[in-house]
Amino acid sequence: MMTQYKSKVDIVYEGLMEGIAEGAYQQGDRLVISQISKQWQVSDIPVREAVRRLESEGYVRIVANQGAVVCGFDRETLKNIFQIKGVLEGYATRLSIDYITPEILARLREMNEQMKEAFYAGDAKRCSELNRTFHLEMYRHLPNQELYHMICDLWKKWGITKTVFAVAPDSTEESLREHEEILRLIEEKQYDAVEQYVRKHKFRAGEGLTAKLSK
Repeated sequence: MMTQYKSKVDIVYEGLMEGIAEGAYQQGDRLVISQISKQWQVSDIPVREAVRRLESEGYVRIVANQGAVVCGFDRETLKNIFQIKGVLEGYATRLSIDYITPEILARLREMNEQMKEAFYAGDAKRCSELNRTFHLEMYRHLPNQELYHMICDLWKKWGITKTVFAVAPDSTEESLREHEEILRLIEEKQYDAVEQYVRKHKFRAGEGLTAKLSK
């Protein structure tokens, strides 16, 4: 599978998001453009764009005479996003059953095995990226591309949802087992069951992440 290209803005954005989620940047901390540029070995331009993206999503605010300051998380909003993702992705999985071939199913199982390997190797970042690819691969073949792109936009805009394995690693093994169950339900063409299962899978991930961020 082709690796998705990431711009400098995407790389810095994801790095900052991960730092906020894992507590490297605390509420009230300043994001100093020149320091971040040096850390990531890029010019100020992609850093400013990444910070603007974080501001638009509510993770930072611009304060007079201070610049970008970390806001922390609105846990209720984060919980709501996971609920929206659960509803949309559950429905998308239901629709995808008729378009997932045995070859695609085998590919999805291989991805889940790769996630296990990354988890046991302590590579939470790779595990998170594979998790995103795993879920989007299920919906990628839908004729309803509007639904697919809507889900992609949620994954992209709410990057914090990708950090669940890094922030709440104790939930990873359970998530991987749930992936196996999702694939079983797809293979058996259990439309109603898989929709409800994926919905609960997303809800549980959201509850686990918000609980960790509340500590």
